[in-house]
Amino acid sequence: MMGAVPLLSAVTEEKSQRIAEVMLGSVKPFHFMLGKIIGGVSVSLTAATVYITGGILALRYMELDHHVPYHLLPWFLAYTVMAIFMFGSMMAALGSSCNDASEVQAMSLPAMMPAIFPFFVQMPVVMNPQSTFATGLSLFPLFTPMLMLIRQGTPGGVPTWQPWLGLALVSLTTLLFIWAGGRIFRTAILMQGTPPKLQNLVRWALREQR
Repeated sequence: MMGAVPLLSAVTEEKSQRIAEVMLGSVKPFHFMLGKIIGGVSVSLTAATVYITGGILALRYMELDHHVPYHLLPWFLAYTVMAIFMFGSMMAALGSSCNDASEVQAMSLPAMMPAIFPFFVQMPVVMNPQSTFATGLSLFPLFTPMLMLIRQGTPGGVPTWQPWLGLALVSLTTLLFIWAGGRIFRTAILMQGTPPKLQNLVRWALREQR
């Protein structure tokens, strides 16, 4: 939410103020988009480091650090980076297709739904982490970064193959989103007056670039 979602409004603002046109005189559109996503990764990892370090130090002070699931920290890092690249490329692509703040406002909720949906189902997942419902949702790439970690943190954990399968599916989806987002971005970032319609986004992602 901190690293990826702000790209939607940030890219649109740079497009509307013609800042993107100046930047594209020095870098390629894909590199421009990738740089913004990497910035989002840096912001999120910095914030996560502060929160995690502070939480561990506080628990150690209270002699409760034995409750910290240290074995999940590498998974948290991997899923966080993949999630920001996945959602960040989507947000950057959508931001490049918007022309002003009103279009960004209209796109915000639909764009954020894949990221916030896991919040609505986390309690059923925690209550029954081994259920078909929980397993299926945690293996859906858009929900895996949050729900798989929740399931891994429950007593008993999850079968060893599930986190690895989830990470593989998220990685493939991330590559697909970066590829499609890059194609949309380089077409839409310099286009003015065209509303962000789904059919336009699909056409820009699939058509051959000249």
